[in-house]
Amino acid sequence: MSTTNSKPRRAAAVPSSRLSRMASLTGLAGRVAGNLVTESGKHWLRGERPVMSELLLSRKNLEQVADKLARMRGAAMKLGQLISMDSGALLPPELAAVLERLRDDAVIMPAAQLVGVLEANWGEDWDQRLAQFSFEPVAAASIGQVHKGRTHAGRALAIKIQYPGVRRSIDSDIDNVVSLLRLSGLLPRELEIDALVEEAKHQLRLETDYLHEQQQLLGYAEALVAFRHRDALALPGVDTELSTEQMLCMDFIDGVSLEHAAERQPDLQHHIPALLLELFFCELFQLRCVQTDPNPANYQYNLEQDRLVLLDFGAVRHFSTDFVHHYGRAICAATDRNADELAAALETLGFFSQRHDAANRQVVLEIFMEATEPLRTPGPYDFGQSDLAQRIHERGMAISSDPEAWHTPPADVLFLHRKMGGLFMLAARLGARVDVHAIFNHYREQL
Repeated sequence: MSTTNSKPRRAAAVPSSRLSRMASLTGLAGRVAGNLVTESGKHWLRGERPVMSELLLSRKNLEQVADKLARMRGAAMKLGQLISMDSGALLPPELAAVLERLRDDAVIMPAAQLVGVLEANWGEDWDQRLAQFSFEPVAAASIGQVHKGRTHAGRALAIKIQYPGVRRSIDSDIDNVVSLLRLSGLLPRELEIDALVEEAKHQLRLETDYLHEQQQLLGYAEALVAFRHRDALALPGVDTELSTEQMLCMDFIDGVSLEHAAERQPDLQHHIPALLLELFFCELFQLRCVQTDPNPANYQYNLEQDRLVLLDFGAVRHFSTDFVHHYGRAICAATDRNADELAAALETLGFFSQRHDAANRQVVLEIFMEATEPLRTPGPYDFGQSDLAQRIHERGMAISSDPEAWHTPPADVLFLHRKMGGLFMLAARLGARVDVHAIFNHYREQL
């Protein structure tokens, strides 16, 4: 496992107790309110009537919210990432942009706090466990940061170390963040995200158990033998003796970011998205277990071995045979533009609520069919020139204009859409041309 990040990293202690984490959010709410009063006064002095929504979405408020969530890391930051990924079309664009920023934030633990985590997991003589340990992290994410180490036997390791207090504060963190966003007006009160919030809590409990992720990695590697392009992938092995619930020790595999790889070798801008999309369809329809986090930082590319490196397995999600059958039925119907068959399949999946009126139901079907455009387009689909994301966003706004009619799909569907949407966005960012039609048809024939 390896990662590169050119952004300078800030060091800031992670608040580790529930009280300190709650105080951080309470203080933030006070600052948001203070900014609101100050800006409102400026408008009145200029003889202008202040617009509350514009004041709440001021640059200063948004930056303070993003900065605080980044410093807290953990569930607070993860929820921001989930909301931006799954509900982006329903959020004010200013807030969506701030939450998007959280995916790439690079705040790290100071050395003293890092040593405390090492001692808590490996004992006071933790430094005897390894021949070498680098205090400068090679990556920092929402629930942990990664350091390079070397065993006495010479094995190079990527050691993922979880931030203190993250696991035991999941429920309170997420509840407090949702309350903050709603009270400040940054999250529309009428937007129903209860199901997403509960799923975020469940997902975080799994992702903060690194022994669980270790088992997911081992199981995923075993299942991946069935993938026809297995040799094009590199997965790290794990050191089961050194790993704990809060520290995951994996092989360090050299690699560069996907964008950097595409810059170095232009053909990779098409090859990488094609490989990831094929892996996704194999995961879903053949293996029935999908790594559902589409963050590009979860992948790297080893240029010497010409292999895609898979890094993160905390978000691997398993699906039942029945679910895969019905979802496959839905995606095939959408690809064929068969609205009746699609509606029946989505009903079976529990996609609609009783509150949906006929108009919104039709919009949902249209969005689903719109999203499968790359799957039904013969030949290479040009993601770089496509306006697919904009078209889906515009259709989504037709639903968000009446939030009472919106129904959050089942969690399994949300996570699949999150992954597929993320892969489409990556392909667009790289300017990829991919024959998704041919890739999908290969797996469709096996359904």
